[in-house]
Amino acid sequence: MPKKNKGKRKTSPSTRPRARVGQTHARAGRDTIGVSHHHGDINYFPGDATPQGAALPAAALPGVEAGFTGRDSDRERLLRALEPSQPGGTVGVSVVGMGGIGKTQLALTAAHHTLDQGWFCQGLFLDLRGYTTPVDAHRALQSLLLSLGVQPDRIPEDPDARRGLYQATLHRKAQEEGPVLIVADNASHPDQVGPLEPGPGGHRLLTTSRERLGGLPARRIDIGVLEDVEAFRVLVADLRLTDPDDERAHDLEGLTQVATACAGLPLALRIAAGQLKNAPDLQPEELAQALAQGADRITRFVDHRALAAVFDTSYRRLPQEQKDLLSLLGMAPGPDISTEAAAVLAGTDQATTATRLRGLAASHLLTAANGRWGMHDLVASYATTLTGSKPPARFSRARRRLLDHYTDQVTAAAQHLVALPGDRVPEAFTDQTEALGWLDAERAVLINTAHLAHRTGHTRAAIDLPLNLAEYLDRRRLFQDKITITRVALHTAQSTGNRRSEALAWNNLGNALAEVRRFEEAIDAHTRARDTCQQLVDAHGEAWAWNNLGLALAEVRRFEEAIDAHTRARDTFQQLGDAHGEAWAWNSLGNALTGVRRFEEAIDAHTRARDTCQQLGDARGEAGAWINLGLALAEVGRVEEAIDAHQRGLTYCQRVGDAHGEALARNNLGVALGKTDRFEEATSWLKQAIDHFGQAGDRHAQGHSCYELGVVLHRSGRPGEAATVLEEAVELLAATHDPHLHAKASEALQQARTET
Repeated sequence: MPKKNKGKRKTSPSTRPRARVGQTHARAGRDTIGVSHHHGDINYFPGDATPQGAALPAAALPGVEAGFTGRDSDRERLLRALEPSQPGGTVGVSVVGMGGIGKTQLALTAAHHTLDQGWFCQGLFLDLRGYTTPVDAHRALQSLLLSLGVQPDRIPEDPDARRGLYQATLHRKAQEEGPVLIVADNASHPDQVGPLEPGPGGHRLLTTSRERLGGLPARRIDIGVLEDVEAFRVLVADLRLTDPDDERAHDLEGLTQVATACAGLPLALRIAAGQLKNAPDLQPEELAQALAQGADRITRFVDHRALAAVFDTSYRRLPQEQKDLLSLLGMAPGPDISTEAAAVLAGTDQATTATRLRGLAASHLLTAANGRWGMHDLVASYATTLTGSKPPARFSRARRRLLDHYTDQVTAAAQHLVALPGDRVPEAFTDQTEALGWLDAERAVLINTAHLAHRTGHTRAAIDLPLNLAEYLDRRRLFQDKITITRVALHTAQSTGNRRSEALAWNNLGNALAEVRRFEEAIDAHTRARDTCQQLVDAHGEAWAWNNLGLALAEVRRFEEAIDAHTRARDTFQQLGDAHGEAWAWNSLGNALTGVRRFEEAIDAHTRARDTCQQLGDARGEAGAWINLGLALAEVGRVEEAIDAHQRGLTYCQRVGDAHGEALARNNLGVALGKTDRFEEATSWLKQAIDHFGQAGDRHAQGHSCYELGVVLHRSGRPGEAATVLEEAVELLAATHDPHLHAKASEALQQARTET
């Protein structure tokens, strides 16, 4: 039966507070920010460690930029392609054109119109950042599922399962509320977009790209530069937004010259208009001449000389403090930045920085949304050139300030996430909810920051930031991100001789690998952690390494070795006076003892774990102890007590928001009720568990619950239904490489078939 056995130590590498746990389900070990050993040369950056952009949360459609005009014929073509009632319509539609040509604004204009017309019940927008730090489809699906209301712990790691959950969620949405419009902005490769295809139900996937994205089943809308008349109208509309009486809006010849110098590129036109608005004495003809001269000088941005000229002239007209800030922003990691972080980067207060940011936004060099600031990727590319090939030392100091800031904030947030009642926590956040909110908002930036720290040699950030993000990434079930950035910490620790942090990285890596069922790799990682802790005489780190190793060993049914590992962990925690660590070792030991049918000892172990977690106020730990205790009680026939234990575990999981733990408790309740011949209740609980695991894409847990349901159905005299469910169990357990449970399900299936 599924067990709940996740005990992860979260310890700040800088302060090393006492151990904490974050329990979500049976497989994980406890993240030990402790120590590990380097056993020879290995490939530290295999395929799963390739740096990728983290997806920002998908959101409701952003507003269209004020003053958007033109593109009437393109808009009509796009709307015809999106209209659900159009015969032969395709699910996918792509808007294709060069950078800076206005694809995003055209797509948003059409998207808002479709919502106004009631064609779709909801619109979601996601920037795939194809030309900066590309967001792969796996991470994009995670973001979209969260925005569709799926809880983090219900989102699977398996790519096919994640895509299946995405399409199933959209299918239910279509049945209950209507179709959804997904806008995937700024794609650079078909692989970013293909898995986002929403399936049947009238949904549409609207993609923007500079590429034709060949091979995608999508209707393509190609757009070009604006005609002179349309370009003129863009300039006029923008000028009149600020001052409806601006006389320069009537300067047909001068504005036409500006439009020509901007080559009909909307981004260039908006920035040029910003220069005119910021300088009331600047005449359009004068600006046009400066732009033309600048284009002749431009050697970078070969395909965008007109745009680069606009950037240059706009930059030269900025106040010095805004020039400095734009140059600094060119070094910042991630797709956007908060005012607070920008102030750290600039080395000044937030009010002053906000004024400068608003100035850059007024010049159309930045965009503002939800208290954060972003740049078009072409503006960002230009900004990276402003410091030159050898930036002055002040820029390096500014980047270090920013990386230190992010590392400090992540460390503080992590301490809030693992704090028990009565613990002292940093004042950077008022409570755990605020810490989680900050981490959610900054997640994409923080993932990029870890890679930037590694590239630029900022050792502290490259180690501490990934290690302290571990608890958060576990809670959001972002295991692939955790594997990737933990390898960054591991490589940095090894290259700098920081063996204590190396061990912490090995332990965190082992836990993440176990979450994605890569158990042999997890065993290797925890073994390295244990060996290094022994060499460093770090008894506390060694205890957690033993416990994590035991969890991974139990997953491959090496129970006697697991019992030895957990016993060593328990004894060490006792000697160190760490009651919390001891509780988690008892809980882990109980599960291993159950594996070898030493049930009375297991009951004692789980009871000790439960009691200690109660005393410490660790609700997550107590939930797991109750669930595991229920399993052991059921094995010795104390079924009513087992049912009570599982119900208590379910209540605690609900209290702490652990949906995956809830599903495990529902499964175990169903099994226990089946033992008392309460078959209807048992079937109901097991079907709830199967539904959760299926939606979450946890195919192994789903297969296990299908097996348990098949057994209950067979015992209740329904062999035909049992065979159907057991067939699914056999298939799922084969796919998730569990030979032991697969054999049991196959035997049960054979028995059910003989009675049909």
